Amino acid sequence: MKKIFIFTFIFQFILGYSQKNIKMFFENKSDTISYYADNPDVYPVSIVFSGQPELENMRNAETFRTTQILSPKTTRNKVAIFVKIDKTKKWGIKKMPSYFSYLGDVSIKSYDANYKYDLPFKKGKSFEVWQGYNGNFSHRNENALDFVMPIGTEIVAARDGLVIDEVHVNNRGCATESCANFGNYISVLHSDGTIAQYYHLKQNGVLVKIGDTVKQGDTIGISGNTGWSNGPHLHFVCFLPSADHKKTTIKTLFRTGDGSKTEFLTEKKIYSKNY
Repeated sequence: MKKIFIFTFIFQFILGYSQKNIKMFFENKSDTISYYADNPDVYPVSIVFSGQPELENMRNAETFRTTQILSPKTTRNKVAIFVKIDKTKKWGIKKMPSYFSYLGDVSIKSYDANYKYDLPFKKGKSFEVWQGYNGNFSHRNENALDFVMPIGTEIVAARDGLVIDEVHVNNRGCATESCANFGNYISVLHSDGTIAQYYHLKQNGVLVKIGDTVKQGDTIGISGNTGWSNGPHLHFVCFLPSADHKKTTIKTLFRTGDGSKTEFLTEKKIYSKNY
């Protein structure tokens, strides 16, 4: 009975640190304890453990990996297997490390740097990039772009992908960091593992839902002025998933003008989309 109590306590401890919809569970059979994880979401999820398990009279049947990637819509992903060493002695798991889970694959280090993105607005429109890569206001050490545009402007997908996150309920914005958590946005996962985010959308201005597949040029949202913003604009950023709570943001090439030219966008310049 004591062994079962210890295992159950550990399981609850892990759940207390989990995020998203990951379900972690274990099975105790004879002299083996196996841990599994279910990922019911439509996108890959990374689970990152804080360290190694503390074992008593047990060994890892396989190398315990502190970072593990769970494929979308999968069950019984093997996380760890522990085997008793000496059946005549006390055995068990003293401590299973806590973990956090993250959208996407945090192990990805390379991506398609030559992909040609579409400007994230409709054909026939022109907007100024008010703040560019590594800007002086809020883009320090961040490769992001701010397109100045009126509230109500249609936003389109800059690249094909899968909608993995969205917030649409907020109706608040201000020019200070105190409003940072009130921004509406859409996150789209691309085929190379990068994620694009479209920020500051108006309340109920998200026109897609999690699990939707979007094509380049599809209308996905309506621009606004929610969150940390000093005026109506669209904040566009593309990044690699990370487990250190810091986005590894990347510069993206855009088709401009009639679509025949590809370039990195520059601050204080107006860009037109005629394709």
